[in-house]
Amino acid sequence: MTTLCLDSSAVLTFLLQERGWRAIQNVLLRTDVEGILPGPVLTETIRTARRKGNTSTPEQIYQALSALGLRVEHPQDRDLLRAAELLELSEANPGTAESVTGTRPTLSLGDALILAVTERLDVPVLTRDKYWKWMVDEGLLRALVLVP
Repeated sequence: MTTLCLDSSAVLTFLLQERGWRAIQNVLLRTDVEGILPGPVLTETIRTARRKGNTSTPEQIYQALSALGLRVEHPQDRDLLRAAELLELSEANPGTAESVTGTRPTLSLGDALILAVTERLDVPVLTRDKYWKWMVDEGLLRALVLVP
């Protein structure tokens, strides 16, 4: 059995059937994969899905994700401490400026919590966030980041 954390970007790609959703569906439907949603992923997924027009209630979205076999892993105290470290690390090491906005990416609080849970569980995380991969490549994160 392979255990894998999912970021809200991956879950939303699947739920909203955005470009690349089938690749994520293939991962979610594998019987040898246990999918984990770090707590903030559930909140971000519900909020963003509804903001983008999904009319399901938060409970219905949660039930649909649970029916896929995804389970929620809540942050522990040590995850909260690691998230604070990751935020500081990210602020000191912003990513490459985006061509459209010129903004240099950093981690949000939700991102830091997701990554802290992922590091504690010592499992890969599936995300569409290229900044996370950049941080790994730069040796700033211990998490194994998979970008489809």
